[in-house]
Amino acid sequence: MPQLSNNESRGFTHYFRITGTELATTGYLTSSEKLIAQLPAGGIITNAAVIVQTALAGATDITISVGSVTGTATNLIASTDLDALTKVAYNTGSAVDTEPGLVNNTASAVPIFARFGGTPSTLTAGDFTIGLTILDLSGIASNA
Repeated sequence: MPQLSNNESRGFTHYFRITGTELATTGYLTSSEKLIAQLPAGGIITNAAVIVQTALAGATDITISVGSVTGTATNLIASTDLDALTKVAYNTGSAVDTEPGLVNNTASAVPIFARFGGTPSTLTAGDFTIGLTILDLSGIASNA
């Protein structure tokens, strides 16, 4: 799951590409989840999206949610039928469907998870990308 470089991100600050083969690999997911990012202390996620580049194959029941709450992870992207996605799922979660987005008002980083439903272990092909706009205000605050 490589993170693309910033000049490849096209408006999002963080991109995470995941393949069907990775999802099917034993041990890739922990309790149906994959840690994909950290929201820094004082940071904000203003946008979240998922798009399928290559259709998933081998399963027809794959769902994805993205968020900061382990076990549900729906506050950025609510449960979306990933193998049937024909366009971008964008800001469907409760934390980013209104301004300002998901705000971390704690003193430590908050993990961001992608959570998968269905039978990802049966996937044989496909890939998709999760895009996040993460604003890290800590550098600005320390220079003020």
